[in-house]
Amino acid sequence: MRNILLIKHGSLGDIISSTSAIKSLRDHYKESSITIMTSKNYIPFFQKSKLCDNTILDNRKGFFNSLMLIFKIIKNNYDLIIDLQNSNRTSIYCLIIKCFCKIKVNGTHRFSDYRFVYDNKNPPHVIEGLCKQIELLGVKTFKEPFLSWLKDDNLKFDDLENKKFFIINPGCSKNNLVKRWSANKFADVCKYLITKEIIPVIIGTNEDLDTINIIEKQEKNILNLCNKSPLNVIYNLSTKAEGALSNDTGPAHLIAATKCKIHLILSSFSNTKTVIPQSKNVTYTQSNSIEDIPANKIIDEIDLLLQNEN
Repeated sequence: MRNILLIKHGSLGDIISSTSAIKSLRDHYKESSITIMTSKNYIPFFQKSKLCDNTILDNRKGFFNSLMLIFKIIKNNYDLIIDLQNSNRTSIYCLIIKCFCKIKVNGTHRFSDYRFVYDNKNPPHVIEGLCKQIELLGVKTFKEPFLSWLKDDNLKFDDLENKKFFIINPGCSKNNLVKRWSANKFADVCKYLITKEIIPVIIGTNEDLDTINIIEKQEKNILNLCNKSPLNVIYNLSTKAEGALSNDTGPAHLIAATKCKIHLILSSFSNTKTVIPQSKNVTYTQSNSIEDIPANKIIDEIDLLLQNEN
C-alpha cells in the first residue's frame, strides 16, 4: 500500500485512544504515505505527533462541503481507507468513494474489504477494538496510547520546583454536565491537599473558567493553570505529579497514559469497560448521579492513592 487514508474524528479522549492503532499502522506501513482526515481541533495534534505525512480537514458542514471532500479523496488516489471512526457519515464517504475508484476499505461497514465485526453483547475496550480492526490488515498492534512525543525536558515549572503537587481537572464539556462533579467538592479536596503540604494544580480551558473560579474563591493556595495547560503541559506535569483527580474528560486519558496515578469521578454515563482507561494507575468512584458522591469519599481515595505512591 503506497497511499493510505485514515479517518478519525471524535473528542480528545477518542483521539488519544486512537493513537495506539495509528502508531501501529505508522510502524507497519513505514514506506507508505499516510494521510489522516480529522476535525479542525485535531489537525495540529496529528501534525505534531509525526504519525502521518499529511492531514485533511473534515469540517462536517453540509452536503456541499462533504461532496467536495469526497471528490478530493477520489482525486488523491488512495490505495486503502482505514476508517477508525466507523460512523454513519464516514460509512457514506467510504461507500461513495468505492463506487468511483478501486480502493480497499478497512472498517466495520458491511461493504468493507477488511471488515471488523463488533460483538455488541460484549464490546471490547475502544483501544482493543481499533487494534483488532487493523490486525485484519496483518498489522502488529501496540495497545497503549502513543503520546511520548509530547515529552519536553526543557519545559520548566518554576512555581513547583522541589514541591509536591497534585493535578486537579474539574472541567467537563458543557454538552456533558452530568459528568461534572461539584466545584465546591473539588474545593474541599484542594483544602485537604493543602493540609498535606501538596499544591493543587488546576488545569482547564476557558470552558471550565466558572468552575475553577468557584474553587479559587474557596482555596487561594492553588496553582491556577486555566488556559495555560495545553496538552504538552498536562503531559509533562503528569510525569512529576503525586497524582491526579478528574472527571471523565479527554485530559484524564492523557494523564493516565503517562502512568501518573489518577482517580476518576464518574456518573453512570461513563462506561468503565469500553471507554475509561484500563491501567493499574487508574482508579475510580462511580455513582448513578455524580452529585451523590461526597467529597469525603474522594478524599479517602486520594489518601489511599498518596499512601500507595510512597
